[in-house]
Amino acid sequence: MLYTGELSNPKPMDSVSSISELPNVPAVYALYGGRKRNLHVAYAGIAESLRRRITQHLITRDSSVATGTSAVHLNPDYVTEIRWWAHSDFKELSFREAAEVIAFEVLDPALRSRGAITGRARQLCSGAKFYGKMRSLFSGEPSGHIILPTLQNALERIADLEKRVAELEKRYK
Repeated sequence: MLYTGELSNPKPMDSVSSISELPNVPAVYALYGGRKRNLHVAYAGIAESLRRRITQHLITRDSSVATGTSAVHLNPDYVTEIRWWAHSDFKELSFREAAEVIAFEVLDPALRSRGAITGRARQLCSGAKFYGKMRSLFSGEPSGHIILPTLQNALERIADLEKRVAELEKRYK
């Protein structure tokens, strides 16, 4: 079966400040480690419900990659950012699986969530239109992102606030 649907990203990027604000949507997501120039994709996967899946990885830590029960392991303490790509076609598992394969190529994560995909997903990947749309999707802006606070981040923000307060005090003395 050939893919004939349109895969544009209809909404502007959504920025959230906590995991509880993540949307409950089917998505392809990437967990990042590092900061600024050292930012890298540590893990990429798919989710039927983005909020529930990210909660499994980072809060309850009961996903196989977070518990260490898989061949590879993700340390949730080192995840600094999450980006996700959502689309109405991702409601169907085979579309998410096919999109994930292409996301692996574009994002090149250190860890990947799966080995085998369904025949339907493999068929979608081989379609030039779907493949091109997905490469474009994952090469562009994500549907949303969250930067996770770290102790270093908090200390940098406190130092910045102290500097700004000192500048204001100088002005109004």
